[in-house]
Amino acid sequence: MLPRISHYCNRSAEWSCLALLVAMTVVTFAQVFFRFVIVQSLPWSEEFSRYAMVWASFLGASVALKRGLHIGVEAFVTKLSDEKRRRVYLLTLLLMMAFLLVVIIKGFQMASFNMKQSSPAMRIPMGIPYLAIPTGSIIMFLHLLNETISGWTRKGRLLGMEKKETEKRLEAGF
Repeated sequence: MLPRISHYCNRSAEWSCLALLVAMTVVTFAQVFFRFVIVQSLPWSEEFSRYAMVWASFLGASVALKRGLHIGVEAFVTKLSDEKRRRVYLLTLLLMMAFLLVVIIKGFQMASFNMKQSSPAMRIPMGIPYLAIPTGSIIMFLHLLNETISGWTRKGRLLGMEKKETEKRLEAGF
């Protein structure tokens, strides 16, 4: 059940990132057109692009985590035996989940605090851009929980450790 939830959250995040980046491109192009051809700016375009970038960044971070594309230093870990490497990897997953729990809680607090304030140009509650923080963190937490549980139940190596750098790049399309 959890692998399926993680997969669908990842798919939703991928499509949302795509939609946000396309919308940012269209709005930015429209702003340039309006400013230089019609000689009248769109007052909300910069704000929209900024908030869309924030959402795309946090959702994109969850996609990168699912694909194993975040930067990691493996110089010391690769010198360990397989069992010690597995324990270090599990500890790392647990520490990241603990950190994300704090980010989720504080992110929701920040978003709810800013719901009363409205943005200058679009007049939307400022909590909406801040909701990107806990939303992306929840998706990342689900990915890590899925990786931890599936790795814990497997006797062999953990999923993230089985993928080589070339496999991760191929999955990401690099």
